[in-house]
Amino acid sequence: MRKFVVGFLMVLVAAFYFSEVVVQLPWFGVTNFDPYYWQAQHILAQGTIFEGLFGYVPDSKSLGGVKVVPAVCESYTVSEDGLTYTFYLRKDKRWSNGDPVTAYDFEFAWKRAASPETPTLPLWASPVQYIKNVYDCKSGAKPLDELGVKALDDYTLQVTLSRPMPSFINMLVLGGAMPLHRKTVQEHPEDWWKPEYFVGNGPYVIESFTPNYEIVLVRNKYYVGDFPGNVDRIVLKAGGLGLQQYLAGEIDAVFITAVGDYVFALKNKQLSKELHEESGVQWVGYEITRSLSPVFDDIRIRKALAMAIDKKVLTDIVLGGMAIPTHAYCSPDSEIAEAVKGIPYDPEQAKKLLAEAGYPNGKGFPKVKFYITGASDPVAEALVDQWKKVLGITFEIENIESGQFSTLQWSDFVPWAEPGVCTIGGPVNWQDSGSLMQTADHTFWFYDYPAEVRQKLYELREKRESVLREEGGKTEEEWKEILNRAQELWEKWQEVVNSEPDEFLKKYFLLPAPGELTFIEQINKLYEEWKKATTDEQKIQLWRLAMRAIYNQEYSLVEYTGMNPTNREARRLWARILYSPYDEAVEYAKKLQQLCVDLAYEVPLYVQKVVYLAKPYLKGIVPYKFSWGPTFFLFKYLTVEK
Repeated sequence: MRKFVVGFLMVLVAAFYFSEVVVQLPWFGVTNFDPYYWQAQHILAQGTIFEGLFGYVPDSKSLGGVKVVPAVCESYTVSEDGLTYTFYLRKDKRWSNGDPVTAYDFEFAWKRAASPETPTLPLWASPVQYIKNVYDCKSGAKPLDELGVKALDDYTLQVTLSRPMPSFINMLVLGGAMPLHRKTVQEHPEDWWKPEYFVGNGPYVIESFTPNYEIVLVRNKYYVGDFPGNVDRIVLKAGGLGLQQYLAGEIDAVFITAVGDYVFALKNKQLSKELHEESGVQWVGYEITRSLSPVFDDIRIRKALAMAIDKKVLTDIVLGGMAIPTHAYCSPDSEIAEAVKGIPYDPEQAKKLLAEAGYPNGKGFPKVKFYITGASDPVAEALVDQWKKVLGITFEIENIESGQFSTLQWSDFVPWAEPGVCTIGGPVNWQDSGSLMQTADHTFWFYDYPAEVRQKLYELREKRESVLREEGGKTEEEWKEILNRAQELWEKWQEVVNSEPDEFLKKYFLLPAPGELTFIEQINKLYEEWKKATTDEQKIQLWRLAMRAIYNQEYSLVEYTGMNPTNREARRLWARILYSPYDEAVEYAKKLQQLCVDLAYEVPLYVQKVVYLAKPYLKGIVPYKFSWGPTFFLFKYLTVEK
C-alpha cells in the first residue's frame, strides 16, 4: 500500500509538471496570415509566427512599451552615405520545418512585395517602400532584378535605399518586413499561409484556423532564440462577449474598453486586484469630413467648434476616467505636447468667431452630420450636446456601417459624405520619426485645399482607377496622344520643381530618388516595351500602366499647385521629420503639430488609457499599443505560474 501511494504521487507530479500549458485570449477575426497586408495578422507576424531581422522586446520607457532589437540579424553595417545596409544573419535560425532561415528568404519576400503581380500588397506598410527602384519595379517599368535588395550569400543581405532613411532599422520589425519560406509560397501561391502548408520562423506556428473564429498556435520546436515564457498552446478567440467570457473562465485576459466594464472592475473586490492600467499612445478626437462641400473651409467655424468643447467633461464623466485630456496629437505630458499651444476651451470666443463667420448663435448654419458606427457613441453625443448649447449648431448623428465609417476616416476624399465630422484616432503605426505626428498628417494630405481643387483631385483619382477596366493602347495613334500629354505634364512639373524654394521638399517629395526613373522616362520605357509587345493583352496592360502614370503625375501637379500656403509649409516640415535623425525630427514635429492644431481640421481631445484584466497566474503579458491595438502580442513572454 505504501508503494502504491508513492507511485500514485509520482504520477500526479509528472502529470503536473509535464501537462501542456494552455492560454486562451480574445483576439481579432482574421482571414489569412500573409504578414504583408495591413490587417490584424501583421501583429501576429511581429515576433510570434514570424521573426524579422529585428524585433520588439518589452521596454516600459520606450514608445509603445517596446524597443527594437536584433532578431535574425546578428550585426549590420551602413555605408557613409546612409544608402547601403549590409545585414549579417544568425546561422542558427530555422523555419518550422527545420530549413535554415537565409538571406534569400528575405530577398524573395521583399521582391514579392515590390512585384507588379502583387498590386494589393501595401508598400506604405513595409520598409520595402524605401528600397531603391521599388516604385519602378511595382509599376512594371523596371524588372525585379533591379530592386535594391540582394542576398550576397546564405547569411548576408545587402539593401540599397533610394535615399537615406534614419528610421529604416525600426521598420524591420513590421509584418511587411518578414521573410517568407520561398519553396512553400511558390508551391502554394494562394494557400501557403494555411495551417496545412504554413512554414514560419517565429516561436509559434499555426496548428489550426477557423476564419474569423479561432486561431490555435503551438510552439515551434525548431525555434532558436530567447523564449522567456512557458506556454505551449495559445487559443485566440474572435468575437465573444469579452468581460463575460473572462468572468466565466473562458479566457485568461481581456482588454477593458467600455466605461461600464471599467467601473464594474474597479468596484469588484477580486477584479480590482486583476486590473492593469497603462498609458496609451493613441489620441482621440474628431475630424472634419472630407466631403466636397465648402462649409468648413472657413477656419473661424473650425476654431469655434474646438473652443466650444469642455474636454474634462468627456474624460471624467463620459469616459469615466479611462482617458486624459490632451491639446496635441500625443500624450499631454510628452515633450512635443509641452511645446504646443492648444486651442483653449472658450465658449464666448467660440460664439464670437461663429458670428464673424456669418452665423450668430448658429442661425442659418447649413445641415451638418456627426457620423458614427456601432450601436451608439457617448463621446459623439456629448460633443453634439456641447455644440448645441454653446453655438446653437445642430449636428444630426448618423450611424453608418463600419466599412463606410473606415472609408470616412481614412480615405482622401469621400464625395458621398455630407459636411460634418466623425471621430478619429491618432494611432502610432510603429516606432519611427513619422509616428511623431500620429495621423495629424491628414491635415495636409487630405485637407487645406480649396473646394474646387478637392473636386479636381477626386475626379483624377476616379479616372486613374477606371483605367484598369478600360481597353486601349492598341494603336500607334493612341500612344502618340499619351506621349504628347506626358511631355506637356513633364514640362509643367519642371516649372513646379524649379519654383520650389525649399530644398528639403524638392529633394524628398518632388524629385525622384537617385537612380529611379523620372515620370517621362517611365512613359518612354513603357512605350518601348509596347512596341515589342506581340499580343493585344500585353499592349493593353502597358497602356493601362502608362495611363495610370499620367493620372498620377497630373494628380501631383494639381495637388501641389492647388494647395493652400499652410499646406505647402506643412509638407516642408514633414519632409524634415521623415528624413532627419530622431532628435531633430522631434523639433520639427513640435512646429508641425502646432500648425495642424491651429488649422483645426483634426482636433485632439484625449489620450486613451490601456486597461486590461488578467488572471493572477498569467504573467508576461505585453500589450500591443500601436495601430490595431490594444491587443496582446509577443506571446513568447507569456508565463503561467503553477
